[in-house]
Amino acid sequence: MLLEIKNVCKSYKSLYGRTIREVLRNTSLSVREGEKVAITGPSGSGKTTLLNLAGTLDFPDQGEILYRGNTLSGMDMAGLASFRNRETGFVFQSHHLLPQLTLWENVLIPSLAARGDRKSVYDRAEGLLRETGLWDIRHQKPGELSGGECQRTAVVRALINRPSLVLADEPTGSLDGKNASMLISLLTRLSDRERTAMIVVTHSADVAAWMDTVYKLQDGCLYGDQEG
Repeated sequence: MLLEIKNVCKSYKSLYGRTIREVLRNTSLSVREGEKVAITGPSGSGKTTLLNLAGTLDFPDQGEILYRGNTLSGMDMAGLASFRNRETGFVFQSHHLLPQLTLWENVLIPSLAARGDRKSVYDRAEGLLRETGLWDIRHQKPGELSGGECQRTAVVRALINRPSLVLADEPTGSLDGKNASMLISLLTRLSDRERTAMIVVTHSADVAAWMDTVYKLQDGCLYGDQEG
């Protein structure tokens, strides 16, 4: 199993330690190598919290998260940073591209902390940008790009280090129907080709339909195990 989230609880607390709201209650989720999973549910149900826990951007109050059988809670901060950089790729609703950098430079940012042959990294970046139709605009900055182009750039950036897991939080939420369909088609095609597992948080039934498995998060609990 690639990722296992076991009996995780997460609450938000006040400055004085009082629980304000329990977001996740004994939530468990398993993701296989190459599996595409959708997490649906109403706003405020904890979908983004669950995604952040999977990517170690946040930590549970109780329970454990294992990656390829190894618990992530035992890692120090340097180990967690390496895990995020090498094993996971993030795609958010807002692309989070750095406005002062070109498309090409934005794509290469995650590779800066990785060791290895720079030529192979550049070759991979070129290949992904050509495949996604972005190569000819690689020297433009985010302010000169459309929303769809920015999101496709974010996908390439997420994949540049060949992660085993992509975490996408409402990746099509800011796009129109045509661009949303193009983006999710791109994500799933690249996931299939590279055997990259994917967890997608979405409100869209159309996006969820592209996934292998669909869950609903409601009242702090995860329901369903439906093949997409």
